[in-house]
Amino acid sequence: MTGNEKRDEMTQNWQRMSKAAVHGVLLILTGLYLVSGLGITQYRIVEALTLGFLTRSVAFTIHDALLVPFVALLCLHVAIGPITWIISRMERHSS
Repeated sequence: MTGNEKRDEMTQNWQRMSKAAVHGVLLILTGLYLVSGLGITQYRIVEALTLGFLTRSVAFTIHDALLVPFVALLCLHVAIGPITWIISRMERHSS
């Protein structure tokens, strides 16, 4: 395996791992955002299902705190496609 092949493989692994990490964290944040939103609007049901852990005020605090990370990860998730396309084009032209 040449140096370029090894570098290409490492870059592909890094890209795959980055995509998986962003997608996984975004999935978790989306779930939390939905549950906390339901905890605000349907607080009686959610409070009963969570055995009193997720009260309306706690749900609002969680929902409010997740807004910025959720939007940032969503933007990163959308930008991953063009970013990886640009990187792959730059690597092809540098070879």
